[in-house]
Amino acid sequence: MNLLFLHGYTQSGPSFSAKTKAVQKSLVKALGPTTTLHFPTGPIRLSHSDIPDSSPRDPTLAEESEEPEESFAWWRRSDATGEYVGLPETLKFLSQYLDTHGPFAGVVGFSQGAALAAILASVLERGERPEGFATGHGGLRFAVCYSGFRAPERYEQWYTPRIRTKVLNVIGSLDTVVEEERTLALVKACEGGEERVVYHPGGHYLPATKSMVGVLVGFIRSCTEEKEEEEEEEEETDVASVL
Repeated sequence: MNLLFLHGYTQSGPSFSAKTKAVQKSLVKALGPTTTLHFPTGPIRLSHSDIPDSSPRDPTLAEESEEPEESFAWWRRSDATGEYVGLPETLKFLSQYLDTHGPFAGVVGFSQGAALAAILASVLERGERPEGFATGHGGLRFAVCYSGFRAPERYEQWYTPRIRTKVLNVIGSLDTVVEEERTLALVKACEGGEERVVYHPGGHYLPATKSMVGVLVGFIRSCTEEKEEEEEEEEETDVASVL
């Protein structure tokens, strides 16, 4: 089983992987050794000024200091228009990534990566796709969104009609980066979303406690097993029609 992990704003694939080692270990142990986790890096490279609460570096210390970890994103948000600048390039990148490394059973995203996970699930299940998104990948079985949020109204086409892919939204009760109401807006954009909301007693991070990983594993299992049962029923129906 292939699972796609999408990092948050200012992170990268390797840094997100490093922060979720405990979760990865538990997932592979629970889902089996054939489970493969993929951590791509967003194609938008961020400058120092793109990072919130960052202060200019002292140029006199540049040669003596270690190079800061590179930061990436899936888009930059325009404060003036609400546009997700760079999103078309990201969707093109993901289209190629899906064809190269897929197929994927599902996607797990954090923060900006969670918002993108919901968008990706929506795009894959709809007939009309954005320009440049030419993947032959089918719909996902599930999406898991940690501290996710809904894109602005200009991207309403991805939420109307509501996303049919099963989406689990996980909210940190102490999250001060993505407010609860922003995540609940995404919940409402998913079919059965209100039935798939889980809170953890922490802030803006992907929780690795035994109970929270158990929720993740249980959700993935329920989605994959249900899909396998549907496929078996379809095969039996096809055989019966031939006979």
